[in-house]
This record gives sequence, C-alpha cells and structure tokens, in this order.
Amino acid sequence: MAQLPLNSFKTKTAILGSNTGTGATVYTAPIGVTAIILMAQVANLTTETHYLSFIHHRRIQVLADAQGNGAQPGNTDSILVDQFGIPANDAGTPLAGKMIIESLDSIRAYAETTSTLQLVLSVLETANS
Repeated sequence: MAQLPLNSFKTKTAILGSNTGTGATVYTAPIGVTAIILMAQVANLTTETHYLSFIHHRRIQVLADAQGNGAQPGNTDSILVDQFGIPANDAGTPLAGKMIIESLDSIRAYAETTSTLQLVLSVLETANS
C-alpha cells in the first residue's frame, strides 16, 4: 500500500452555480486525510452584487465524547454563510479564520445566479496517523 505524503498543499477553484439548498461540492477531504482550509476567497465576476452560501457537510456520524457532548449525525450540513453579498467586481472571504475538514467531509457552495462567483480555496491536507 502506498503511503500518503505527510503534508500536501492544494488549491481548489470553482465557478459557482445556482444550486440552492445543498450547494455544489467544491472540496472533499480524502479517506485518511484531515484538511485545513487556510483561505477561502470569492470573486464576483459581474457588474452587480451577487450572493454566496457556504456550507460544511459532515458525511460520517460523530459520536459523543466521554462527557456525552459533541454527537452529530452523519450527512449533516452546517451553513457557515448564507446569502453573503459580494459587491460588483469585488471579492470577499466567507471564512474568518481556518477550518478543519475531517476525512470525507466537504465544503459546498452556491451562488444565487449561475456563473457569477468564483471560489478559490487554499487547502493543507495532512495524512492521519
């Protein structure tokens, strides 16, 4: 079995469509990898304001810790930003800091109008030990 590199930097880009609700999957952490979203930037490619929704999708159930806290069912969306306005010919950042993405979890995003916003993610993938 081939070993995963300890650390790997990636850039993911997507032109966002109008897929309301669940959003289009922009990035999914591979099996055996925990990722850190280092930066997320959205550029508005048009001459009018458009709106972004940015979602974390938890695929696998999380069990409660020893104190009974933190349980979460699988296939759960957590909306991080909803209808975040990006002014005409400008850019915005939907994350205030870094975000951990566990194996098989995803980042999903959508715009209210097709082909108006471009998302760029800077990702650090780290092999789980």
